[in-house]
Amino acid sequence: MSAKSRCCTTSARLGRWLTLVSIGLGTLQPAAAQRQVADATNRADQLRATLAAKPGGVLGLMGYNVTPDGSANALQIDRNSGGEDTSPTLQLSQFGFGFTVSESLPIFLETYVGAARYDPRALFTGEDVRRLPLRWNNVAATIGIGYDIALAENLWLRPIINFSAGYAASDASLFGAFVGYRRGVDISALTDGHMNIWGYGGSLVLAYYDYRPARDIDVELRYTHIELQTFGDTIPAAAGSSTAQTLGLWARYRWPTGREAFGRSIRWVLDGTATSYLGDQRDAIGFAWSAKIGGGIEFDVGRHEIGAMGLKLTRVRMIGRYFFGDNNVTGYSFGIGMSF
Repeated sequence: MSAKSRCCTTSARLGRWLTLVSIGLGTLQPAAAQRQVADATNRADQLRATLAAKPGGVLGLMGYNVTPDGSANALQIDRNSGGEDTSPTLQLSQFGFGFTVSESLPIFLETYVGAARYDPRALFTGEDVRRLPLRWNNVAATIGIGYDIALAENLWLRPIINFSAGYAASDASLFGAFVGYRRGVDISALTDGHMNIWGYGGSLVLAYYDYRPARDIDVELRYTHIELQTFGDTIPAAAGSSTAQTLGLWARYRWPTGREAFGRSIRWVLDGTATSYLGDQRDAIGFAWSAKIGGGIEFDVGRHEIGAMGLKLTRVRMIGRYFFGDNNVTGYSFGIGMSF
């Protein structure tokens, strides 16, 4: 896939780093593996030339990791034709939560953690995934603090301030850091391949909550805008900035099944989301919009007073979802949700 975010313009240093990684691996492997080393060295220039015209791949992908998603789940995307022995092009996952402190103190708090694992050559150039790929890994976290403003009965406006931080590194960089920690050896050719990211922005949520004994309705329309920037000892070839923007609609409907568990009613649950990716992340992930729809059951465990640090677990949901988006992206997921 191509990526068009405003960073990560690959330079000669990145090519030199990839070449050093290849040579380093060649000294550790038997002679029979030299062909793989030569192939990796030859492809370094091709990867550098391709990414130079399409900057921002890693930061654009980080934009997906940092954007809060009310129905967070894990995705595994294949865009290769290399057969069953090749690995997925892109793996994405996110989990998190958000809650309003109380009716008397309508401060909203949220925390989300996202991760990604991918082959940059396959993801950003469109080539098939290698059987022995040089993979990169993203880890990012976003926190938010907001305030619930009552507009009408059951209708709320929630402005949120968000802050994000992330780290991206290749497998070689992580391996080099591990060797340096365990053996006290400086392997800068490996450990220099990483990125440090921070970001700031905000969200605006229009929420409708209508809870009754016969059924519960939750609807949220959310716009999120987060600016990302590299810092610190990020490799110069990857330094830059990127913008993550999303507009999403989430809805959930719950009603009693007529059965009980834990002394409370069991409920059926239907929920769905539709998200449009407006920022740089749309080019990195390869689709401009996505939707999820699914259902399951919910158990009310509130009477058992499970919780800590002022948070009390009230409900546990088990939901299966069908995922689809443009460019023929489809999939399935199963998740467990909790309400406090």
